[in-house]
Amino acid sequence: MDSIRRFVFLHHRLIAAICAGLAVLAGLSAVRQDPDGVHVVVARHDLVSGHVVEKSDLRVATLTSAPDHALTSTSAIGRRVAGPMRAGEPFTDYRVLRPDALDAYGEGAVLTSVSIPDSDALTGVQVGDRIDVIAVDPNGESKAEVVARGVEVVTIPSVDERDALALGIVTTEKVALDLASAGLESRFTVMQSS
Repeated sequence: MDSIRRFVFLHHRLIAAICAGLAVLAGLSAVRQDPDGVHVVVARHDLVSGHVVEKSDLRVATLTSAPDHALTSTSAIGRRVAGPMRAGEPFTDYRVLRPDALDAYGEGAVLTSVSIPDSDALTGVQVGDRIDVIAVDPNGESKAEVVARGVEVVTIPSVDERDALALGIVTTEKVALDLASAGLESRFTVMQSS
């Protein structure tokens, strides 16, 4: 026991320096380690509805837990955003359209974009809702007419987008052509389908 005390007494500065060095090393290794959590692919910046995801739109974030059905960067790239996304929001299967998203609607289904000039008409409209698209004569010379009935909304504009609000709906080619024709002389509004 006396030999240990004598060794510590004679070399106390060296022992203190070694302990200080170990403390610094432990601190540096703790800083370099990844924080606890799961790596998840999130939006690098705000994305508008209908935007096709590119590599530059993605970044990896560390979260305490991964959301259900989180996508990898490979499975997110090239897919269309189903609704507006905020920066930092994780990519999941519900936030983007599947590449074969129109297959479930049957043969002849097309994705149609409809310009809605009045943002108030879209209040409460969500992806997945069924709506009626109504053509309204801006001059009031003819009565309003339902051009597309019970169509499903697949993309919606961001709340921040005020010019030419484009609503993405699934229709048939015939209805898409009817909407295009009606849009030449009318403006569109929507209402929830019953």
